Amino acid sequence: MAKGQEAKNLVAQRIQAAFGADYIGEYDKKYYVWSTENGEKIQIAISMTCPKVQVGTINQSATMDFENPMEISAAPTTFEPAEFTDSERKTVEQLMKELGL
Repeated sequence: MAKGQEAKNLVAQRIQAAFGADYIGEYDKKYYVWSTENGEKIQIAISMTCPKVQVGTINQSATMDFENPMEISAAPTTFEPAEFTDSERKTVEQLMKELGL
C-alpha cells in the first residue's frame, strides 16, 4: 500500500460522514458529493494527494484580514542544481570520448 493511502481512506470516511445523503461515492480515485448552487443540485469531485512537503498550519479565521495576511509555509521556490563530483565529470568525459561526442 502506498504511503498515505490509509490516511486518505480515513479522510474519505470523514467526507462520507460529513456529507451523509449527499455523498455519492468514489470513482477513478475521486470522491463525489452533491452540493447546491443557485438552487440547482450539482456534483463536486474531490481528489486527494499527500504532499511531499507539508505546508504547516494555515490560520483559518472567520474573517479575512487583508492588512495581516495568513501565515503559511510552502515548498521552497528556489532551485539549486546538483554539483558534479570529479569522479562523475571523469565518467562523463570518458563516455563522450568513447561515443565520439
